[in-house]
Amino acid sequence: MREAGPLVRRSTYEPSSREERFIVPLLRDAIVDALARHAPPAGARTLDAGCGGQPFRAALEAAGLQYHSLDVQQNAAGTVDFLGALDGELPDAMPRESFSLVLCTEVLEHVARWDRAFANLASLLAPGGRIIVTSPFVYPLHEEPHDFWRPTPYAVRDAATAHGLRVIDERRLGDSWDVLGTILAATWTFPADGRFGSRVRAAVAHRAHAWLWRALDTGRLRSHVALRGPWFLSTLAVLERA
Repeated sequence: MREAGPLVRRSTYEPSSREERFIVPLLRDAIVDALARHAPPAGARTLDAGCGGQPFRAALEAAGLQYHSLDVQQNAAGTVDFLGALDGELPDAMPRESFSLVLCTEVLEHVARWDRAFANLASLLAPGGRIIVTSPFVYPLHEEPHDFWRPTPYAVRDAATAHGLRVIDERRLGDSWDVLGTILAATWTFPADGRFGSRVRAAVAHRAHAWLWRALDTGRLRSHVALRGPWFLSTLAVLERA
């Protein structure tokens, strides 16, 4: 297991490593699209739950929405409004049943107590309010040891339903090529032992690995070959309170 490090506080949705090359642009585009289709009218209260570096703050404020934020720790800019765990006791100062939109992106995999987290999310929503959530399905461990789940879309739907939320939009982001590219980015080749044959085979595998990664990174292979399978990188769901 990797040693625990500081939590990543993303301020933009641009890839910062090879592992993020496929998932981050997919998430960024899908979240922007979901906001365009499901954001409330200007003036409505919004909450960025697990906001980190607040990469979507500018877009929400540009749409005329009131921006509020929640996270387990203060960010470098000191702009987190409410400090607390999504699956714990929410700050008393947080207004309940008052947010028309909650954004909770790539947070739920780091939340140990899902039942409590969904109960809290539902309690913050105004009637008719919506939550945009994303959570990875295939992705390497990260922010260890605070990495607990790789939920299926059905897990998100079940947790939402248990707390009076209904799924009004659901998407599986990425395909088998994106999954393969992400796995290759987090995989390294080495000889299995010191024998000459093992070293030669490892060198060949290394070159094949590098060629395949470049072909996926540039999109050349995807443009000529279809790869089908039950694999995707992340789930996006829009939940609505009745």
